[in-house]
Amino acid sequence: MSDAGNGDRATQAARDTVKRLFAAALAAVDPERAVRSTLAESDTGHLVVDGERRATPAGVHLVAVGKAAVAMSRGALKALDGAIVSGDVITKEGHVDSELPSKVRVHEASHPIPDERGVRATRAMLDALGGLSPDVVVLALISGGGSALLEAPKVGLTLEDFARTTDLLLRAGAPIDALNAVRSPLSRVKAGGLRASAPRNPWVTLILSDVLGNDPRVIASGPTVAGGANAEWALAILDRYGVRESVPEAVTRVLEAEVSSRPAEETGDDLLMIIGDNASAVHAAEREAEASGLATAIVWMAREGEALELGREFVDVVAGIGAPTAVVLGGGEATVTVRGDGIGGRNTEFALAAALEMERRRLDDWVVASLATDGQDALTGMAGAIADAGTARRARAHGIDPEAALQRNDSLAVFEAAGGAVDTGPTGTNVNDLYIGVRIPPGRASSEKERE
Repeated sequence: MSDAGNGDRATQAARDTVKRLFAAALAAVDPERAVRSTLAESDTGHLVVDGERRATPAGVHLVAVGKAAVAMSRGALKALDGAIVSGDVITKEGHVDSELPSKVRVHEASHPIPDERGVRATRAMLDALGGLSPDVVVLALISGGGSALLEAPKVGLTLEDFARTTDLLLRAGAPIDALNAVRSPLSRVKAGGLRASAPRNPWVTLILSDVLGNDPRVIASGPTVAGGANAEWALAILDRYGVRESVPEAVTRVLEAEVSSRPAEETGDDLLMIIGDNASAVHAAEREAEASGLATAIVWMAREGEALELGREFVDVVAGIGAPTAVVLGGGEATVTVRGDGIGGRNTEFALAAALEMERRRLDDWVVASLATDGQDALTGMAGAIADAGTARRARAHGIDPEAALQRNDSLAVFEAAGGAVDTGPTGTNVNDLYIGVRIPPGRASSEKERE
């Protein structure tokens, strides 16, 4: 984990603490470890899922979808040894960090805008599921990013229709649950559609949640969970974000036709379990901080909103925290309404807004970070950034106007100039974002005020 940081030793120590807490959070939601600890194969031909047993007379067929699909699959293969007989994995391009056995096919596709590779991979997954013996147990491993990666448009729709609709909603600042609510009734595999492709088989679904609240119908648009498709709601969301007149005509036509359709029926015998989420990551960071003797407060859970506003609000929270509290933690996922043509993401925009607010308040005794657990903050290629009261001043010294950068969504340029961008690369997990404030220890080597 690298950080292009500047500043005195005390400030750097606070930044190092941020990175250590973030590393602890990531370890707690490691996909391979989470799956492996949940699954077991008994000697009597049964799959054991957290104490629940399912007979596997003909073995297990694996389907894994999302940014963490490869790591989750590794965990399943290690836990079940030879019980897995076949499978398909669909993950984001660049997220294949190790080879899997040849009996499990690995496909890469685009995220967050779906592409033809994802459609082909989905078709291959559906074909394999349709040919299974009813004695095979299907083990589905679902993680964030699955909505874009797993796709089979309904009749009358094209992939371009999906891509255009997704792009419009993202630019309008729609959160993931709203985005998935629109995509679900347009797809043959969302809202239980994947599960319906093998209706005679028993299914076990393990989920690494990237959705605040952990609704399994929303995570990756619920490919194994019926009941998540609501065309009337989808139309209302298009109206709410002002894009109904801009999406392709075929999209509104299909949604209007789906309003009166009968919802899919739920399957009562399936097993489903959430094995990791944002709260798990936040509490792991808390444990790490307290184990180091740092008094810690969790102030936000499942927080949503505009990144610019949340960054300012988080600074307002930490400004009111008195000693001895040294660490302030939060979890959630912000959105960004695109106003300009710069390069940034929700986490770097959060951090830039926080930096400007700390400068305005002359809040010199804190660093504030906003970090994506998947290590991929939109277009930046970074996990996010760590800000302090001197971030904006250092950016100006390099010819970057931080206020103008914030207005045109160019937050990455500020942290590249001022230091603080955090580059983890793809982490292999995905459970939303962490917000971390660390109090800078007293006795700084030289204060920002003295250097101004």
